[in-house]
Amino acid sequence: MADWAALEVELAAWEAADLTPNLWWRDDDAQEVTPDLERLLALSDSYNVPVHLSVIPEGLSPDLAPRLRDAEHAFVLQHGLRHKNHEPKGSPASEVGNQRDLALQQADLRQGWEILQDAQMPRLLNGFVPPWNRIGDVTRRALPDWGYSFLSAYEGRGDDADIAGLTQIDAHLDPIRWKYDRVFRGEDKMLAMLFEHLQDRRMNAPSKPIGYVTHHLQTSAAIWEFTDQLLSRTGGLWRSVPQMQKG
Repeated sequence: MADWAALEVELAAWEAADLTPNLWWRDDDAQEVTPDLERLLALSDSYNVPVHLSVIPEGLSPDLAPRLRDAEHAFVLQHGLRHKNHEPKGSPASEVGNQRDLALQQADLRQGWEILQDAQMPRLLNGFVPPWNRIGDVTRRALPDWGYSFLSAYEGRGDDADIAGLTQIDAHLDPIRWKYDRVFRGEDKMLAMLFEHLQDRRMNAPSKPIGYVTHHLQTSAAIWEFTDQLLSRTGGLWRSVPQMQKG
């Protein structure tokens, strides 16, 4: 069973091999300043850990951009336009899935991008996070032509083959069990998932990032506590998207 002690042993194995894992943090569904967002930003600042906020453009509150200007470790990624499902009933939800006309998708994403630019979002990256972590294959291939250089979904959802001009760095660790009343997966399960990814990277692909994804508006006390402990025990291992894109 994985625990914090096992994590320390694994990180020591990385250090002994003169390797450093690349962890990164993404948080989805930001639109306004809330007490939960303040708690998230406080954690990021406390541990000097970059956090990448997937911001929903439509309905964006005017208070978000000014607040983020004071959050030096916070980066902004575009999270669709309005987080609206366009797939047929019975299909997995997606705002940018296979069934919707590509021109309509492009128009929506352009509109969303313009909203973020007009709001003067600080540290706005030309990156895209598809709502529900699902994106159609044709849409994914079109992203570089639409001006995006970075894509992040969730490991195992859709194609992740290389596309020229597009860096894809997915999330791998989600503390919420979405199908079971959105409860915390549990410390043991989260550490086991992290331990498995760390071992795999150390043995096979040390430079490949490991993504932790949260949703500040749906974060329970147990998840906040776990996140705090995780950041405190892994300080110095967290990277920003610009750092990862540089390799």
